[in-house]
Amino acid sequence: MTRTSIARGMLALSLAGLALAAGNAMAESQYGSGTGTITAQAKVNLSVTVPKLILLRVGSTNTTVDTVTWTSSLSIPGVPTTPVVGNNTNVDWSGAAPTVTATSAANVLNVYAWTNAGAGTINCAMGAWAPLTGGPTNADFTVATTGTLPHPGANLGACASTSFNSNVAASGTWTYTLGGSAASWVANTYTNTITYTAQGI
Repeated sequence: MTRTSIARGMLALSLAGLALAAGNAMAESQYGSGTGTITAQAKVNLSVTVPKLILLRVGSTNTTVDTVTWTSSLSIPGVPTTPVVGNNTNVDWSGAAPTVTATSAANVLNVYAWTNAGAGTINCAMGAWAPLTGGPTNADFTVATTGTLPHPGANLGACASTSFNSNVAASGTWTYTLGGSAASWVANTYTNTITYTAQGI
């Protein structure tokens, strides 16, 4: 066997030893020697990593973004008369301003949240209204909570961070109510988006 072959064999054994060492957990070693009671100790460190996770659902499942819709109805005094689609329709109008009422057919959303990252928090942020003026304001929308997941603020004009417990599935319903002075709004369709953000630190 040549020196080159021996060197290659020793290198292969060294690399194999390193590979085995890298694939196994290492522990310290001690020994005891002498008379009477002798001891030897070895310590092993344990490490468990739990990744953070946070979940939030407002409304429907999957990727659906729910829309809570209100429709204003008008009543012409003094009979009163509810307007119907058409032109040049006779009405017995008293001359007083019509009454306007905004109603919603579905204004209750199911909500869920969970995190293992300490105490979780949830906040909300309003976008810009389109069109920007003429309709309701953020503060005209109040939100009532049932269950264990509080809405971040009593109305959409006062979003404030609220907390929910860690490692407990929080749930409930949020009921949106539109107030304000509907009679003062200019005829149009007004849209906006609320962004809810759950956070765990």
